[in-house]
Amino acid sequence: MRGPLHRRRFLQLAAGAGAGLAALPFTARAGEEYEAVVVMCSDPRVWRVTTDYVQSRELAGYRRFPIDGGAIGLVAEQYKNANQEFWEELAAAVTWNQTSRIIALNHRDCGAAKIAYGLAKTTDKLIETEMHRYALKEFRKQVAERHADLEVEIGLMALDGKVQILK
Repeated sequence: MRGPLHRRRFLQLAAGAGAGLAALPFTARAGEEYEAVVVMCSDPRVWRVTTDYVQSRELAGYRRFPIDGGAIGLVAEQYKNANQEFWEELAAAVTWNQTSRIIALNHRDCGAAKIAYGLAKTTDKLIETEMHRYALKEFRKQVAERHADLEVEIGLMALDGKVQILK
């Protein structure tokens, strides 16, 4: 008889599921078109709520690009060596006119944010919001430097799925 699912086993299963989902290909393919590329965190806690949010937007197709920390994983110094694949895939998607929009969604209580910017930046909601705003605006700037014609939407998601659109 099996006992209850212990916290350690649950975390092992969740991490494995997140790693498997994060491995889903973003690879741009000739002839495919989708309205948006969705940059999101690879944290398994936000997969369902991110999917629900994006589907509520009724886009004409989208491709996910999960990366640790979402936009933070693309702009923070600690992750600079891990983000080249994203920029290459985005360049291919733009070259083939597959997308015209990026939706970047970071989330609260993000472990990658704590690593990149320190625990103190995540303990106060206002400071955490400004930290994410900084990273998301930097991401938007870097996209504009590479692909000026792409529209970039940025938002901060609570773990319950509520999204705060940032300017």
